[in-house]
Amino acid sequence: MNASHQKAFSRRKFISVGLFLTFTVLVITAIVIQIFEALENELFIDLFTEVHIFSGLAFMVLSVFHAKMNWQSMRVYVKAKQSVFSREAVCAFLLTVVTILVGVLFIIF
Repeated sequence: MNASHQKAFSRRKFISVGLFLTFTVLVITAIVIQIFEALENELFIDLFTEVHIFSGLAFMVLSVFHAKMNWQSMRVYVKAKQSVFSREAVCAFLLTVVTILVGVLFIIF
C-alpha cells in the first residue's frame, strides 16, 4: 500500500501567501512604473502597468476571501465593549482617509 503523507490543501495559507506575493508585486511594479515614467520608456510602462493592474485584481479577490474567512476576528477588532468603534478602528479609518486625500490632492495640484 502506498500511504500518502501529504497534508490537505490549506485555503488559509494559500490566501495569506497569495496576498503577500501580490502585495509585493504591486509595490515593485508601482516603483518601476514611476522610474520608467520619468525615463519616458513607453514599452516598460505599458508592460508593468498591465502586471500592476492584474496583480491588483488578484489582490482584491484574495482580500475579499481573506475578509470572509476572518470576519469574526475583524468584528472583534473593530468593536469596543460599549458597541462603539474601537480607537484602533477609528485611527485606521482616519489614516486611510488622510492617505486618500493626500493622494488626490497630490494629483490635483
